[in-house]
Amino acid sequence: MKNFMEPESVALIGISRKSGSGSFNYMENMIKFGFSGRIFPINPKAKEILGRKAYPNIRAVKEKIDLAVISTPREDTVSILKDCVAANAKAVIVVNQGFADADSRGRQMQREMTEIAKRDGIRILGPNTLGVLNNFNNFTTSFMPLSKERAPVGLICQSGIFFVGARVFSGKIGKGIDLGNACDIGFYEALEYLGEDPDIKIIVIHMEGLSKGKEFVSLASKVVKEKPIIILKTGSSETGARAAMSHTGSMAGNYQVYKAALKRAGVTFLEEEGQMTYAVKTLLNLPTMKGNSVAVITFSGAAGIMGSDALERHSLKLSTLSSETIHMMAELSPDWMPLANPLDIWPAVMVHGTHKAYSVALKAVLNDPNVDGVICIAIAPMIPESSFLDVSEPLNRVMQEAPPKPVIAWLYGPNQREISKRFESKKRIMIYPTLEMAAWSLSLLRERRERI
Repeated sequence: MKNFMEPESVALIGISRKSGSGSFNYMENMIKFGFSGRIFPINPKAKEILGRKAYPNIRAVKEKIDLAVISTPREDTVSILKDCVAANAKAVIVVNQGFADADSRGRQMQREMTEIAKRDGIRILGPNTLGVLNNFNNFTTSFMPLSKERAPVGLICQSGIFFVGARVFSGKIGKGIDLGNACDIGFYEALEYLGEDPDIKIIVIHMEGLSKGKEFVSLASKVVKEKPIIILKTGSSETGARAAMSHTGSMAGNYQVYKAALKRAGVTFLEEEGQMTYAVKTLLNLPTMKGNSVAVITFSGAAGIMGSDALERHSLKLSTLSSETIHMMAELSPDWMPLANPLDIWPAVMVHGTHKAYSVALKAVLNDPNVDGVICIAIAPMIPESSFLDVSEPLNRVMQEAPPKPVIAWLYGPNQREISKRFESKKRIMIYPTLEMAAWSLSLLRERRERI
């Protein structure tokens, strides 16, 4: 995979002479992205493209070629692949569609591509792919504009939507591999590369179909001991499976079999696409949870009950708070206030203010040996008029000297966007949109603990 992700020289076959807005010129995109290696544009109708000498074909380039990117009509692809072999190119990305994702002729051409890879030793990514993204090396083969962020998140997918829409699906990504139809390079090779990559701390995967299933599951069970793996497997329905076949030519397979095998391997298996962003945020930023006992701190008794219900649905339970914790809160609360878990601190707030009451409560439960994780329920007030209700800063101060236990929060009120940013500014407390998702995130941290 190094020739795909870290090439020193790239031949771009079928590159357009057009440039500028709306041209989808991936050579232009590559240059703007900051790639510092050598680029050889291949176009028999041009002498120069974007200030670089153009060649009639790849065989005319008498220099080392690590990677070739093919974006020509499908009818030319097989013969061009043979030219790439003759030119001693190490790896090829086939961008264009119309192979196993199309008709019988396309499927036959893809089989020929696979045979070339096996026979001649050249590695092929695609077809039907945006290729790769490496923000650590300022390199991409995408013809679509992408965000450039050196996040420790590696992505493997079968659709360019997960590149272009990364912020929606997984959040920031540092490296990405779009397998497309996966005629040669597949999930196994991509996971092997990212699993050994020191830049990557967590791996997220969108999967339609899977070849080398047993080998992949075996590899995943090893990688997951060092790095969390999050998988969104699509094609669970009959119609979804048919759509996967027409999209990448992938056999979606028996969804429940995939699910059982991958969960046994220790991966985080997602059922809904909206979960991926929060799974990444959770496993990337928070410590694992030793047990399943959770303290809930709240301004609202009703919200505390909601949190309790959510925990139970995710096989977690309310901690039995220690006598020391109860004593610390009793000193701030009126005599008539019954103290338990969920810990309703509003009566203490009315006497001592939000900052002091919440800080004492969080410090107490974090030091409580009966507590493995914490859910904080807090208000998201308008700033500056109601700043006294914003507890993000005092709670982050508590976290500076806190033991390594996960602390997550759910906010209610009119200013959730701004207050969420304040809470997450130190990367010690993570915010979730619902109490259900907050409890689910803690269950991920509990499962992760069991895998390492």
